[in-house]
Amino acid sequence: MRLMRHAIARFRRRSLGGFPAPDVVLAGALCLVAVASATTGNPAEGPVALTVPVAIVTTLALLWRRRSPVLTVALILVAGLVQTLIAQPPGSLWSLAVFAIAMYSVAAWCSEGVAALAGAVFVGALLVEERIADGVDYVFILLLFGGVWLLGRASRGWRGRVTVAEQRQQEAARLAAAEERLRIARDLHDVVAHSLGAIAVQAEAAEAALAAAPARALEPVQAIRDTARSALTDIRRVLDVLREDDDAAEPGSPWGASAVVALVESARGAGTPVELDLRLVRAVPIPPAVDLACYRIVQEALTNARKHAARAAVAVTIVQRAEELSVSVRNRAGSTLDVTAASSGYGIRGMAERVHDLGGSFSAGPEGDGGFAVQAVLPLAPGTRGAA
Repeated sequence: MRLMRHAIARFRRRSLGGFPAPDVVLAGALCLVAVASATTGNPAEGPVALTVPVAIVTTLALLWRRRSPVLTVALILVAGLVQTLIAQPPGSLWSLAVFAIAMYSVAAWCSEGVAALAGAVFVGALLVEERIADGVDYVFILLLFGGVWLLGRASRGWRGRVTVAEQRQQEAARLAAAEERLRIARDLHDVVAHSLGAIAVQAEAAEAALAAAPARALEPVQAIRDTARSALTDIRRVLDVLREDDDAAEPGSPWGASAVVALVESARGAGTPVELDLRLVRAVPIPPAVDLACYRIVQEALTNARKHAARAAVAVTIVQRAEELSVSVRNRAGSTLDVTAASSGYGIRGMAERVHDLGGSFSAGPEGDGGFAVQAVLPLAPGTRGAA
């Protein structure tokens, strides 16, 4: 069944001689039927020299039913009027089918104004032909072709809604891809920047120790090894969970508020004096997305403090309340400022985006004593996007 659907879809997309393949097949089949009917005289509507050319022109006009529906209607009307004036109007079943398809095509593929005008002219011409032949099917013509015209307009509206829905789906897919790329960039930035910063500090310490006391270089070299291994593990974890929603993550993630203790110990081992005030309510679990955001904010803030305020004391405060989790990281003015490691701004921007996505509030900026403060309030209950 699936192969059949794919085959039908491919056939509908094909073109033969510049015309859609389904229209070529439709026009060809009706042409064969019309020519056979005209040559056999069933029904007898005039001399074969007249009815066969009229049948060919009328049916093959359907080739333009999508490209130029007005041209299709014009060819059909001209051929029908010629046969009506010389003999009698086309009245076989194939001609009725061709007229209905032409009317549907005008309504379905033309704008509203053109469709209304062409439909009115078409019906008017059919009524004139019926009058010339002294027929009585005026109401039938109005009801049949009026209904077909309405069906064509409904089909056009449905196609428009389908097109809009497909466009929205494509936009949603592009937005999801952009958000996924942003999420990858944030997570990899947090992991790589933090780890490389620690490695750089330990490498400087090892270099200084090698010049004065080589035996003392062992400890920073081991710290470099451990940090590099930890970074590789973190990157693997990031790649494993990137395609999972934060809200769908399982509790107990290796990155969370409770894991900040190990993060602080790592920063202390790299030479940054850090004071930690961690007040969590153990009986009340923190949502995984909030837990991860808390960890990443502290990680990025410690990395920035180490880069831009070397050896400055840092105070990390995490307080869990009934409806929110408050995160604060403050560092004093550093004795040296690493101006060569100018920040690209992605770290603070990434923190702000994380908080914004969770509906919290965020601020980051210098303080009066020359230090720097990062503050975030994360709602524990699902909320709307807030201002960052």
